[in-house]
Formats: sequence, structure tokens, C-alpha cells
Amino acid sequence: MTDTHSPNGAAEQAKTTPSDESVRRLADAVAHLGNDPEWFLQALTETLLAMTPVSPSKLSKQQELFLIESGTFTAETLARTRERVKRGSLQLGAAQAWLSHLSATMSLDDAAGFLGWSDEALRSAVTQGRLYAIEVSGRLRFPAWQFNVGSPQKLIPGLTDVIRVLTPRRGPISIAGFMSTPQSSLVAAGRKTPVEWLRDGGDIAAVKQIVESDKWW
Repeated sequence: MTDTHSPNGAAEQAKTTPSDESVRRLADAVAHLGNDPEWFLQALTETLLAMTPVSPSKLSKQQELFLIESGTFTAETLARTRERVKRGSLQLGAAQAWLSHLSATMSLDDAAGFLGWSDEALRSAVTQGRLYAIEVSGRLRFPAWQFNVGSPQKLIPGLTDVIRVLTPRRGPISIAGFMSTPQSSLVAAGRKTPVEWLRDGGDIAAVKQIVESDKWW
């Protein structure tokens, strides 16, 4: 355990604890977004706490030498990579992915307004597998890829089948990535994403085949 009463312990504590100014700026930045700051900070905090902490490099000297001699890294690039990882580049990338995913979802109120449904109808549709939602810090969020403003139902065709085949296999970020990535077997005037394919009347069976074959990785 670090002794924070010793000079060295206090220095180590300072390195791992953000300053009051940094915390204040984070709070100001969240407030600047104009959303629910308490919920957003809680969700962000839970996400960060779930991440794996930075750990020292586990590469042996022999492994480092192999990476350099194989041309994968130079000594300089390996050192820079190690330093970036130490400073939290991997966690920052994961946080950015989470924020990007969250920004592509709707709140319960927004989804209800878009579809013209009651909150109860939305919750019921989620329970029945007719609508896809994820829970973020105690609140339902609805990934935007499932909505289709050009459809009378305002949902992509085949959504129930998509939910049934995808959710047992992948998590929400992976599902969102798949639905927005052009697939080599979904071709009609060019490669299409599953969302585009379904919105344009493509056969849901073609999407299900990709998922079940795991050929979209």
C-alpha cells in the first residue's frame, strides 16, 4: 500500500489522482453537452470502472528484441507505444468507442416521440423482442440503426428477426458495427450495410445467413 504521508507516497498519489481543476473541467464539459449531467457522469463512471486498469508491460526483453529484429517495431516506436499504453491510450480508445455508441442511441422519451408510442408500449416491445434496447446506468437506450423514417412503421423491415439472431451472439457495440458495415454478400448497386439492405427491401434471410455463418468478422 502506498504511504501518502511520505514524499514518495504523496508523489505516487498525485500521479494517479486527477487534480481538482481536471475534475471541474470534466463536470463543465458534461454540463456543456446539455443532457442529463448526473446520469451521463454516472454512466461514464460505470464504463470506466469496468475497464481493465493500466498494467506494466509484460513483454520480456527477449520478446521486445524479437519485435525489433522482426521489423514490427523500432526501439523508438516500441518505447513510444509502451508510453502511450502506460498513459491510458487503450482505455481512451475504449471510452471513445463507448461515447460514439451512446451518441447513436435514443432515450426512451426520444424513441417514444419518434415512433408515436407510449413508454409502456416501448417497454412491452422490448420485452417481446420487437424492439431493441440496452440499459445504460439504469435507463433504456434505443440504438438508432433500427429506426427507419421512410417506413410507415418507422422501423427497419425484419427487425424482430434481426434481434432474434443477433442478440444471443453479440453485444450492442458489436451489433451496431455489423449493422453499419457493408457486407460482401449484400450487393445491389454496390455493397450494402445490413441496414441499407433491409431498408431497400432486401431479404432478411441474407442477413441472417451472414450472422449465423460468423463471416462478418
